[in-house]
Amino acid sequence: MTLVTQHAALSDIGLHRQTNEDSYVAAPPLFVVCDGMGGAEAGEVASAIAVETMAARFAAGDALVAAARAANEAVFARASARVEESGMGTTLTAVMVDGEEGRFVHVGDSRAYRLREGRLELLSDDHTLVGEMVREGRLTVEEAAVHPHRSILSRALGTEATVQVDEFTTDLRPGDVLLLCSDGLSGEVPDDGLRDLLAAHDDPTEAAAGLIDAARAAGGHDNITAVVIRLLAGDEDGMVESEGSTQVLAVPAGAADAGLEGDGESDPAPEPAPVEPSAGGVAPVVPAGSAASSPARRRLALLVAVLALVALLGVAGVVVVNTCYFVGVDDGQLAVYSGLPWSLGPLDLHSVYLRSARPYVLLDAQQQALVDARGVRTKDGALRLAEDLGMLP
Repeated sequence: MTLVTQHAALSDIGLHRQTNEDSYVAAPPLFVVCDGMGGAEAGEVASAIAVETMAARFAAGDALVAAARAANEAVFARASARVEESGMGTTLTAVMVDGEEGRFVHVGDSRAYRLREGRLELLSDDHTLVGEMVREGRLTVEEAAVHPHRSILSRALGTEATVQVDEFTTDLRPGDVLLLCSDGLSGEVPDDGLRDLLAAHDDPTEAAAGLIDAARAAGGHDNITAVVIRLLAGDEDGMVESEGSTQVLAVPAGAADAGLEGDGESDPAPEPAPVEPSAGGVAPVVPAGSAASSPARRRLALLVAVLALVALLGVAGVVVVNTCYFVGVDDGQLAVYSGLPWSLGPLDLHSVYLRSARPYVLLDAQQQALVDARGVRTKDGALRLAEDLGMLP
């Protein structure tokens, strides 16, 4: 049996944010949602680099998990090279629909759902401190939904040189609906609301629009992105008679021909150039096979040389950096950093591992002295200090 898809992808800035730090890819058979973080415009940059790198590496023939790791490396290299973007990162949730299977990779707290015969199933695990507490039985799902620290990530893309990527596969049937979304949707609309809205609309565009509207009606506190994918049975040629975005769901032999929905086609080049992100959508890329101008090629060569130098420095210190942690202050709030509390010129030797909502000014003098010392500790030691300072739930 051949499966085909109808899909829609919508993103909204929400009601309380100044920028949209979400980015997405909707280019069958690949679908991706990324939710950036890092303050100012850094989160927007991180998510854009991640979706561009994912799309480019996938188009070049990389496996999904390899593409995700390449996206991590690209975001980390950019954050390491620019002081103003230090510590930025992004979530990443992606699916490749391959015949009657959905192959997923996932980092962070964006989510993947499957609606089947009226039942909504959460396929991904939230990489948050609260999510880990739920899996350990220390919190219920209902308690986690309203916990004040539910947005603190325990794992993100681009914040460290390497990242653990969840990889899993699920079966697909005609009638299934997949939803990839940022936490601006899942954090505002409960699962039963998501289920009802997905079940109420056969048209993925109407379903995505209804989900965005529901998140805004619930407060719209964050950026909101929804990618809705509806699976249908096709004929022998893998097509159905239907209006809208209908695509055959099979990985083409020439995977490099896969394109991006939005501002351009995918770039098979393994080293994507830095981009200015397009809010709420796919970052612009150089069309495959296009002839770049000589100045553009020189700029790209210079960028590659700079990234190579950064990578060399990173390799030299990665063992030390990944085993050293300290507690410091990030924009007035306490944070646990991975790395050493020093800088080499514009290059910081650390990045934010865990952010806290606890302000530094609320500490007593003795606690502030501990933070000001920025003493290097093991990971467990830094987390124990964070707990003593009231940073953890």
